Amino acid sequence: MDGRLGLGIDVGGTSIKFGLVSRDGTILRQHALDTHAERGPGAVLGRIVEGARLLMDSAETPIEGIGIGLPGVVNNQGEVAYPPNFPGWEVIPVADRLRPLLGTDLPITVENDANVAGYAEARAGNGSQDRNFLFVTLGTGVGGCIISDGEIWRGSGGGAGEIGHTTVDMNGQLCNCGARGCLEAYIGQRYMSALARERLDRTPESLVHAMVSSHGSLEPRLLDEAAVSGDRFARDFLAEMGVILGAGLASVMNLCDLHLVIVGGGMSRSEKYLLEPARRSMRMRALRSITGDMELRVSRFLNDAGMIGAALLAMERKHQVSKA
Repeated sequence: MDGRLGLGIDVGGTSIKFGLVSRDGTILRQHALDTHAERGPGAVLGRIVEGARLLMDSAETPIEGIGIGLPGVVNNQGEVAYPPNFPGWEVIPVADRLRPLLGTDLPITVENDANVAGYAEARAGNGSQDRNFLFVTLGTGVGGCIISDGEIWRGSGGGAGEIGHTTVDMNGQLCNCGARGCLEAYIGQRYMSALARERLDRTPESLVHAMVSSHGSLEPRLLDEAAVSGDRFARDFLAEMGVILGAGLASVMNLCDLHLVIVGGGMSRSEKYLLEPARRSMRMRALRSITGDMELRVSRFLNDAGMIGAALLAMERKHQVSKA
């Protein structure tokens, strides 16, 4: 550990995670708050301020920078544009809005949530030995990041890597972004839960019914738990979702000539029943020039990748500015 410290903030559709992170990716302190996304951007920014202040006040080592990962396109001016699961957002200069609320002159780095998660894997995780790869996060939405020559490839306007809104069925389910058949409209947690619930009504013998009654809701992780317990419905459903995921991955791997994908987020824990079918599906659809050494790895940092990557990116950009 070199004594440098960053505050990483990972803003998700359901919760916001806050962490004090060292340069090697170690989380020294963390906590989480509900996002309150349905209440609009003012409420979300207020929650960011509330959670950030708690860690800023408790830090025993000076913080070098604040990094924030947010869903949606983050342009080159740090403005967050139309995050699909955040009602009421248009184009918001998040850092400019937060600085007076936080009362700090610390540098604030704003980046897409999947980009910061991918950056964590590139710097300190399961992609640290690879210069080029695709990172995909499976959460409330489906986010993606392309690491090119060791750095985030942002595209011309900051929106590169949005694999969740690639089309896997042109006449498929309606996505929050307004298009039909997006990968996210099948693999995103809310969509996956809704689709599973609809099909579950036709499968009264499934173990999932009792699990839902016990937990109060059908979360995708329950499907994996049921699959591990031998439930046929859960296994078949997750395998179908894995095939769809693999098709989306293959499209990006073919387009970008990438040989490695790292998968993070909550459902990355479903190695056997979701990711293994995804591997097979991806290999079936990838070009032969890629399949020889194609690999799908699970994120080292899982659900903490966004928080860690946001902090690391903030520290790196602070270091670059001080060197200049």
